[in-house]
Amino acid sequence: MAKKKRVRRIARRKIRHSAVRRVVHKPTRLVRSSGRKIRVVISNLIIFTILSLVSWILFSVSGEGTLFNNLFWLLTFVLGFVAIAFLIVLVALIFLKGMGK
Repeated sequence: MAKKKRVRRIARRKIRHSAVRRVVHKPTRLVRSSGRKIRVVISNLIIFTILSLVSWILFSVSGEGTLFNNLFWLLTFVLGFVAIAFLIVLVALIFLKGMGK
Protein backbone atom coordinates (compact mmCIF):
# COMPACT_ATOMS: atom_id res chain seq x y z
CA MET A 1 0.00 0.00 0.00
CA ALA A 2 1.33 3.44 -0.94
CA LYS A 3 2.11 5.98 1.72
CA LYS A 4 0.07 9.14 1.90
CA LYS A 5 1.94 12.33 1.18
CA ARG A 6 1.97 14.79 4.01
CA VAL A 7 1.86 18.48 3.41
CA ARG A 8 4.27 20.43 5.51
CA ARG A 9 3.02 23.60 7.05
CA ILE A 10 5.14 26.64 6.35
CA ALA A 11 5.49 29.02 9.22
CA ARG A 12 4.11 32.43 8.35
CA ARG A 13 6.17 35.46 9.14
CA LYS A 14 4.73 38.04 11.42
CA ILE A 15 4.57 41.42 9.76
CA ARG A 16 5.85 44.24 11.86
CA HIS A 17 3.77 47.36 11.69
CA SER A 18 6.83 49.56 11.47
CA ALA A 19 8.08 47.64 8.45
CA VAL A 20 4.96 48.30 6.39
CA ARG A 21 5.75 50.61 3.53
CA ARG A 22 3.79 53.80 3.41
CA VAL A 23 2.62 55.21 0.12
CA VAL A 24 3.77 58.75 -0.47
CA HIS A 25 1.34 60.70 -2.62
CA LYS A 26 2.77 63.29 -4.93
CA PRO A 27 0.87 66.56 -5.05
CA THR A 28 -1.37 66.73 -8.11
CA ARG A 29 -0.85 69.48 -10.63
CA LEU A 30 -3.74 71.58 -11.75
CA VAL A 31 -4.65 71.49 -15.42
CA ARG A 32 -4.06 74.93 -16.82
CA SER A 33 -5.42 76.42 -19.97
CA SER A 34 -2.72 78.26 -21.86
CA GLY A 35 -3.08 80.33 -24.97
CA ARG A 36 -0.94 77.85 -26.91
CA LYS A 37 -3.29 74.96 -26.15
CA ILE A 38 -6.29 77.02 -27.21
CA ARG A 39 -4.60 78.00 -30.48
CA VAL A 40 -3.78 74.37 -31.29
CA VAL A 41 -7.35 73.27 -30.56
CA ILE A 42 -8.80 76.10 -32.67
CA SER A 43 -6.53 75.26 -35.62
CA ASN A 44 -7.45 71.57 -35.43
CA LEU A 45 -11.14 72.47 -35.14
CA ILE A 46 -10.95 74.62 -38.28
CA ILE A 47 -9.03 71.96 -40.22
CA PHE A 48 -11.43 69.12 -39.37
CA THR A 49 -14.49 71.29 -39.98
CA ILE A 50 -13.22 72.24 -43.44
CA LEU A 51 -12.37 68.62 -44.25
CA SER A 52 -15.81 67.51 -43.10
CA LEU A 53 -17.50 70.15 -45.27
CA VAL A 54 -15.39 69.17 -48.29
CA SER A 55 -16.25 65.51 -47.87
CA TRP A 56 -19.95 66.43 -47.46
CA ILE A 57 -19.83 68.40 -50.73
CA LEU A 58 -18.13 65.48 -52.48
CA PHE A 59 -20.79 63.17 -51.00
CA SER A 60 -23.52 65.36 -52.48
CA VAL A 61 -21.83 65.54 -55.89
CA SER A 62 -20.99 61.84 -56.24
CA GLY A 63 -23.57 59.59 -57.88
CA GLU A 64 -26.06 57.43 -56.01
CA GLY A 65 -24.99 53.90 -55.12
CA THR A 66 -21.33 54.32 -55.96
CA LEU A 67 -18.39 53.36 -53.84
CA PHE A 68 -17.33 57.00 -53.59
CA ASN A 69 -20.76 57.97 -52.26
CA ASN A 70 -20.42 55.51 -49.37
CA LEU A 71 -16.80 56.54 -48.77
CA PHE A 72 -17.57 60.26 -48.58
CA TRP A 73 -20.61 59.60 -46.36
CA LEU A 74 -18.45 57.69 -43.88
CA LEU A 75 -15.68 60.26 -44.09
CA THR A 76 -18.16 63.07 -43.42
CA PHE A 77 -19.37 61.44 -40.22
CA VAL A 78 -15.91 60.54 -38.92
CA LEU A 79 -14.46 63.99 -39.57
CA GLY A 80 -17.61 65.61 -38.17
CA PHE A 81 -17.31 63.67 -34.91
CA VAL A 82 -13.64 64.62 -34.62
CA ALA A 83 -14.56 68.28 -35.19
CA ILE A 84 -17.25 68.03 -32.48
CA ALA A 85 -14.68 66.50 -30.11
CA PHE A 86 -12.35 69.46 -30.70
CA LEU A 87 -15.27 71.82 -30.09
CA ILE A 88 -15.92 70.15 -26.73
CA VAL A 89 -12.22 70.41 -25.83
CA LEU A 90 -12.26 74.10 -26.79
CA VAL A 91 -15.26 74.77 -24.55
CA ALA A 92 -13.55 72.92 -21.69
CA LEU A 93 -10.33 74.93 -22.10
CA ILE A 94 -12.23 78.21 -22.18
CA PHE A 95 -14.11 77.11 -19.06
CA LEU A 96 -10.80 76.28 -17.32
CA LYS A 97 -9.37 79.62 -18.35
CA GLY A 98 -12.38 81.38 -16.85
CA MET A 99 -12.14 79.40 -13.62
CA GLY A 100 -8.44 80.25 -13.21
CA LYS A 101 -9.03 83.98 -12.97
